[in-house]
Amino acid sequence: MTEPTTAEQTQPKPEYYDHDDSDNVCFLCGEPKYTTRFEITHYDFPFTFKECQCGLVKQTPMPNEKFFEWFFNSSVFYSSHKTGKKSIWGYFDYFGEEPSRLRSDKWRFKKLRKYFESIDPDFSKLKLVQIGSGGGSFLHVAGEAGIDARGSDVSGGFADFARKTYGVAVDVGRFEETDYADGEFDAVILFNVIENVPNQVEFLTAINKKLKPGGLFILNYVDTRKNMIESMQKEKYFLYRPPVTYIFDTPVLNRTLEKFGFETVDTIHDKRTLNLEKIFTLLSMNWMQRILKALRLHKIQLRLWAYPSRVVIAKKAREADAI
Repeated sequence: MTEPTTAEQTQPKPEYYDHDDSDNVCFLCGEPKYTTRFEITHYDFPFTFKECQCGLVKQTPMPNEKFFEWFFNSSVFYSSHKTGKKSIWGYFDYFGEEPSRLRSDKWRFKKLRKYFESIDPDFSKLKLVQIGSGGGSFLHVAGEAGIDARGSDVSGGFADFARKTYGVAVDVGRFEETDYADGEFDAVILFNVIENVPNQVEFLTAINKKLKPGGLFILNYVDTRKNMIESMQKEKYFLYRPPVTYIFDTPVLNRTLEKFGFETVDTIHDKRTLNLEKIFTLLSMNWMQRILKALRLHKIQLRLWAYPSRVVIAKKAREADAI
């Protein structure tokens, strides 16, 4: 597997942030009242996570489109260990984790198969798009099952890797700006994406429009309710980092989906295959990672209900409201 060429710039610029983003704005409740949750100082620049009275948590200042155009095509995102950064913004070694990711996506597809079959039992007419398709492993698994699956990703490096590694179709650019037809897809899938979208209104409205009536919207999220790791790590918890724009607990996510015309069908635990290097990097236990690497144990894989992450299976119940 060959890593894509990445940008040399490893620092965000001031213009990558919406400095006019106001505490007077909440896309979910419309009646914002924010309190500071954490002030983050252990990255290369300070920023804050604030919680609205409705439970929605957001980063301020808010990263804008320029941030993500830079970030998702940068070495900071692909492989932080190569930049020498102590705090991981994206991945420690994205492409080195591909075997684990493929195993995770095979498990995910097995669990989701019955929901796809409820739309088209033999998959012959089922059309799926994955937003933030990354290295293409889920598209590969879905395609092998006979689904017409394509990806949409803002990272040209990911798209190139997915095409070369799995031979899958990936469109480069923001999903909201693609020329997909309204009602084109039976299913829209996204993993590890919803928390990285600065304009949720534009994004979720576009997903609703591109789905057929009754189509599936499947996504995962990290539940911060009664989250023991988050309670222990506080501002060091992996969600409180630069690419994350919004953090959802279960009630907040359910209200968000309903607001944009979706009805939750089911929720399952999102079990992932992670190697020990990834696990201890996420826990900020770099000393343990170094020991495991010295003992050549760092690539041992475990299947875990990690983070903890949940997969929500929702369907399009109505057109999104004008917001």
